Amino acid sequence: MNKDKRKKTTKNNDYKTKKRRILLLILLVLLLIGILGFSTMAWFSSNKHGVIDSIDINVATVTGLQISADAIEWGNEVTKEQIINAYKTYPAAENQLPDTLANVSTAGNVTNGRLEMFYGVTSEEKDGGFTLTTLDQTEMQCTGDEECGDKHYVAFDVFLLVTTPATIALTGNSNVIPQPDSRDKGSQNAARVAFVIEGTVSSGSSAAAQALRGGSSSLIWEPNYDVHTQEGVDAAKNVYGITTSLSGASRIPYKGVNRAFQTPVYIDQTDKSSYFTTVNPKVATVSGFTENQQLMNIPAGITKVRIYMWLEGQDVDMDNSVAASQLLYNVEFAMIN
Repeated sequence: MNKDKRKKTTKNNDYKTKKRRILLLILLVLLLIGILGFSTMAWFSSNKHGVIDSIDINVATVTGLQISADAIEWGNEVTKEQIINAYKTYPAAENQLPDTLANVSTAGNVTNGRLEMFYGVTSEEKDGGFTLTTLDQTEMQCTGDEECGDKHYVAFDVFLLVTTPATIALTGNSNVIPQPDSRDKGSQNAARVAFVIEGTVSSGSSAAAQALRGGSSSLIWEPNYDVHTQEGVDAAKNVYGITTSLSGASRIPYKGVNRAFQTPVYIDQTDKSSYFTTVNPKVATVSGFTENQQLMNIPAGITKVRIYMWLEGQDVDMDNSVAASQLLYNVEFAMIN
């Protein structure tokens, strides 16, 4: 009788042990599912060190809208050379034009008329995961990498002159594309342009226009959202858990950095971090768009607009494969009212 009782007790204990193991396995599977599900939500790459080694800039206007690099000489185009030399007649200029762009990020916030921009640094941890820290970026008058030092994006001022209140649009001649005769590495798919309206003064007030610095918000343009390279498609699937296509793709939402932080954040935790904010572009365009895209309204007089050009580090296409790209940024404004 005692022997049978011991057998029964042993059998019960074995059953309980197996049951506990099954429960633990179920919990482990659920945990893994949760981790995998979470990681597909956090699609910020740990491999974003691509740079472009040559950029060119053209800013133009049509339909009677006049533009200037210094609010003194007016025409229908501002060239890169004019932007570089604007400081000669515009002493307070902070036109920053490095030769090399690297991954930076912004949530679109503006402080004291300047877009808040952050340079990201990733590090591999002992557990194999990657963490991110960011550094504040400030602006200065400079040209080329030697003068610009560790500056990683383009920023400069233009002035728009209208005689009546105007609605301003980006025309279909606006784009970010590889420079002629350069290899297409897809860096244009991670490009961004932003516009900060600094204020308006009456016509003829050049010095007052130059002194404007009242911008409080930004208008972000995301070009080429519908196209990706094969590397971008593969990275989106394998690294970020996002299914997309080479062309005809839907726009992929992303979160930009909203403040500098030196406490490392794991890449797969960034969508839960307060350091990141969802970016809602004012304009998002497909590659080769043709219709005018309404951008801003300005009053009569001289309006100062600060323009930013960069490679968005939180874009799914920002990858090492874009290194040594050569890009051409074209911006063309038109009055549409």
